[in-house]
Amino acid sequence: MTTSLPTSFMQLRILACLFCGLSSAFSMTAQDASVEVTVNSTNVNRGDVLRLAVTFVNCKVKEIDPPEIPGLEWRMGPSTSNSTQWVNGVTTSEQRYTYGYLVTGSKEIVVPPLTWNTNQGALKSNSIRILVNGAGASGGNLPNRTPSAKREVNRDLVTSIEPSKRTVYLGEPLVLSYKIYNRYNNLDVRNYDIPELEGFWKETVAAPDARWEPQLINGKRYNVATVRQIVAFPQQSGKVVLDDFTLNGYLRINFFEGREIQATCDPVEIEVLPLPEAAPSNSLGTFANLTAEQRISSDSIAANEAVTLEITFRGTGNLKFLREPELAWPAEFEVFDPEVEDDISITARGESGTRKFKYVAIPRAPGDYQMPAFEATSFDPLTAQHVTSRASGIKLHVSRDGNGERGASAGMTFTHQQDVQVLNRDVRHILTSPSRFLPKSPPAWAQWGLSLAFLASPLTFVGFAAARRARRREAQDAKGTRRKRALRVLQRVLSNPGALTPEVLGETMEQYLMAKLGWERSQLTRDAVRMALLKFDATLAEEWDQMWVACEMVRYGASSGDLSELSNRMLTLAETTEATWNS
Repeated sequence: MTTSLPTSFMQLRILACLFCGLSSAFSMTAQDASVEVTVNSTNVNRGDVLRLAVTFVNCKVKEIDPPEIPGLEWRMGPSTSNSTQWVNGVTTSEQRYTYGYLVTGSKEIVVPPLTWNTNQGALKSNSIRILVNGAGASGGNLPNRTPSAKREVNRDLVTSIEPSKRTVYLGEPLVLSYKIYNRYNNLDVRNYDIPELEGFWKETVAAPDARWEPQLINGKRYNVATVRQIVAFPQQSGKVVLDDFTLNGYLRINFFEGREIQATCDPVEIEVLPLPEAAPSNSLGTFANLTAEQRISSDSIAANEAVTLEITFRGTGNLKFLREPELAWPAEFEVFDPEVEDDISITARGESGTRKFKYVAIPRAPGDYQMPAFEATSFDPLTAQHVTSRASGIKLHVSRDGNGERGASAGMTFTHQQDVQVLNRDVRHILTSPSRFLPKSPPAWAQWGLSLAFLASPLTFVGFAAARRARRREAQDAKGTRRKRALRVLQRVLSNPGALTPEVLGETMEQYLMAKLGWERSQLTRDAVRMALLKFDATLAEEWDQMWVACEMVRYGASSGDLSELSNRMLTLAETTEATWNS
């Protein structure tokens, strides 16, 4: 049995639902109230009429008087307008008053922050700078910068390269933000070109896709998008000009027509300062707050057991430039190549984190060993000084191994052995009387041979000891060894004409020059090589500069030179360099 509800009751339920819906909708409209002051232009001439608008967002006033601004004389207004928008459940209301002012000031007029009494309380508006007769602002490439007198620049669409700082030291990180400022509502961005950074090592900051965000700049509303952020590390000193950040777009006028539009940024000058003092020979580069620490997995082990030594660098800078540290290991240690672990974050604030080197070493003899303290020297741009971080030394006790073997025999490689099994058929009796097949006394030549063998044994030992000492000296002086072997490595590569390519030839030249100069990859540039070689011989510097140009032209297809002839020329030049270097 069913019963129907009274009509009046159903109507009450519908009204209640509508009321709840409206209440929830209006509860979503709570937005921050603000007052914005805008002008139709920030670059005017004396005697022009300037339109100034005061917009009350999500707040209201009953009546306002024209603001009194030094340099502007009120002439007309206000004209009023009201608008309300409801988007995704959020309501935004605007109440606008527009006034006309005559420009009477000169050079620069400043609209100060003004306080307004609204139904949401006292609110303060923004300030605006107005330039009269083309008086330009100082520096920067923001949209409010005065256009050049030689060309008309569209300030409604601007690209901008904004550095985190304009003066940096060599190797100091610099954050570059590539932004687009747009005042059009119907702009279709087709493409934009991010220029290459010559003389910089760069890392791109991972970021979500660019999107437009509203921003009020000097009284004008812009949609701003950050399309890329780059952490750049300058590799050469001097003044660097950044430009050529170009945007190509399509501005739609109506449904059927539109026009192409382009924007190019103003140049930005970066001054890269050299280090204030010569860098120590063991300097790691430019880092902020760089610290080093070393840690060992155990301070007491047995001989022939493995131990792990970790060296951790922590700081801000291009940590990927850090190379394997040079450590003075005891001669009784067998050391393997380190494993490198990076925990580096690249953000809009720069590059920071840790780089860790993990060594696995096996002591072959018992004893008490002292790992020396490790020092990390770097240039700190925050203090403009070279600073040193010291990691304390580590003591390691090595006991005899589990089999009771002494250290002298511990250097041998031990393998598993089975118990000796004695069989009757394997036993041979020792002869007590000479046989006719064996002479009673050895001949004279055998005695002399045996004597010479005894004499040769100490000489052989001395030779092996000298070779071992030479290898140890080479290991301690890696740069010197690399410099001595530079010509030999170059000859080995160039001796195989079938494997020569433009890339191999160019890389061989760079490796030779880095070895002779004791440089890393980050220091190698054409100008730097030329300046360094000038200290030894001007003719040599000029010939290597010509060789560099020839290799670059072949590598990038600007010239089709004979690789064999270029190889012979490089080999001759390297031999001349060796003779000049050692003279």
